[in-house]
Amino acid sequence: MSDIDYAYSQGDRLEERNTYFYSQYHGAAFFPAWRASRQAALEELPSARVVPLPVAPKHGAKTQDTAELLAELLHAAADAPGKRRLAERLLQRFEVSKRLHRRYDSDFKAVADSGYDDLNLYLQFAALCLHQAKQPGALPFLNGLLKVIDSLISIHPRLTPAQGAQLAWLIAAEQDWVTRIATQANVKIAP
Repeated sequence: MSDIDYAYSQGDRLEERNTYFYSQYHGAAFFPAWRASRQAALEELPSARVVPLPVAPKHGAKTQDTAELLAELLHAAADAPGKRRLAERLLQRFEVSKRLHRRYDSDFKAVADSGYDDLNLYLQFAALCLHQAKQPGALPFLNGLLKVIDSLISIHPRLTPAQGAQLAWLIAAEQDWVTRIATQANVKIAP
């Protein structure tokens, strides 16, 4: 158990968004709190099931529809020319607002009336962050993954059983990524 409170995944984080600004430094005590948050969620979720690859968009479609953009990015190689930049732009939009809108304009500004409540977009976005995991300079995507999982855990009662199983899979993949980085950095994070 942890001596600190991991508040990032508590409440409704789609409505009461985390800012993560000026977060208190907890050092090694952060890891048990983070793991406890994930473990508590896993105890309430169905068995893990991989996030399915979305249907590929029509070839050559030029759209700012987020579901189609995510499908395009997930079907492309993570290092495909131009795709990394699109993934980074979507990541930046999420980092700023902690939301994923259904549509963005040509400047990647959210189309406000398109809504941000499509939970499949958050699951697919988390899968996109994982898709980038083995690329050089992937830490911003890990940061995005941590935050989107915080948001999904905070609203997990609204997930369908299939979505809950996907979240369980994402949590396990997130923990694997963090563990790999800790091992590479020779940092021990107790299980």
